[in-house]
Amino acid sequence: MTVKVPFQKLLAIVKTLTPSQKATLMAELSKEQVNLKEHHDFIPYLLDGPVYEDKDVQTIEENRKSIATWRAKTNG
Repeated sequence: MTVKVPFQKLLAIVKTLTPSQKATLMAELSKEQVNLKEHHDFIPYLLDGPVYEDKDVQTIEENRKSIATWRAKTNG
């Protein structure tokens, strides 16, 4: 479930937390930042991966057309 709380109201709520609760909140927020960093490390890995050249894409398209034609003949 998602609840939309205006930022100022959220800030007021956080200010009412006990020091222990604030520490727990900060620890949870820190965990989330670590997870986001892991995703950011993954993006360059994906971008540096292999890519198809134009001839590869053309071969794939030709194969897809062949398969579609074959399916049409066998199902028709």
